[in-house]
Amino acid sequence: MKRREFLQRTAVLATAASGLGAAPLTGFAQGATPDVIRVGHLVGICMSPLFYADAAGYFRDEKLNVELKFMPNPGDALTALTSGAMNIVHIPFTNMVVAANNGAPVKIIAGSGAGGLFVVAQGASGIKNIEDLKRAKGKGLKLGSMRVNTFELTLYRTLQNAGLSYSDFNMVWFNDVLSMAAAFEAKAIDVVTHVEPFSTHMVDKQGGVAIGSNLDVWGKSGPDCVTNTRADFIEKYPDATKRYLKALLRADREIKANPTKAVDILDKGKYYRVNRETLTAALPRQMPQVDLTQGAERGMEIAIQDMVALGYLKKMPDGVSDFRILREALKA
Repeated sequence: MKRREFLQRTAVLATAASGLGAAPLTGFAQGATPDVIRVGHLVGICMSPLFYADAAGYFRDEKLNVELKFMPNPGDALTALTSGAMNIVHIPFTNMVVAANNGAPVKIIAGSGAGGLFVVAQGASGIKNIEDLKRAKGKGLKLGSMRVNTFELTLYRTLQNAGLSYSDFNMVWFNDVLSMAAAFEAKAIDVVTHVEPFSTHMVDKQGGVAIGSNLDVWGKSGPDCVTNTRADFIEKYPDATKRYLKALLRADREIKANPTKAVDILDKGKYYRVNRETLTAALPRQMPQVDLTQGAERGMEIAIQDMVALGYLKKMPDGVSDFRILREALKA
């Protein structure tokens, strides 16, 4: 998808959604709970707090009826959120920032996973590190990524830090993570930015070489996917939102305390499209990060500055993050 096409699409979505409950709703009790909370998600390891909470029954413990729905790409999830088809989505923070900048009444309310984004080169390409990538400048190397996704922003900052740019390579843009993984497996691209558990599969099973990551460019707390909802959902269901985040935080703690048990639960639930061996290797490389109040915003700021440089934004949108309920859930 071309950059202009993405920006036009996002602007249309934001315009359509701008009148749907942007102002706080009134007349609802603090304890009001929706009959169903519909949650859209992708398939990266950064979804592990969501999947674990679902499999372990933590949402039920909070008296919530949560239904999960797989979305093939962040754009579809964003469309579903702004239209009201989904109440909450777990997608990259970059997509949410662009939508908020264009007027969509959406909020980042918590994190999901940190790290886990890797720049991976084909083993046969001879690219073993960033210096090799620099030497391949102008030689027709094909680099694959996804527009506006944290995938692109990881790649862009990796290239910039090495004194490289998109024009030094043949860029191939994808619309979903599965087609990008398939292209790497088919050796149709030489270097790709991808997320766990796919990046581990590329390295351990397909001979790929990891040459960079989002933690390298955004710091140790660099987030990937985050938890998002609409402003009107928060205002209508503040208590249910808090209980939803409590379930995620509980899952976050349990995964970190016992990764082996977490693999058992996540593998049994078949949330990921990889085998147990790959899941075991991938989980520690992208640990949960539901709490975004401990410095994670700095990594987001680096990416957002790059989004301005790329023309996706004119400036950081005001009020895109709302951690009021997250802070309350952390106290509970």
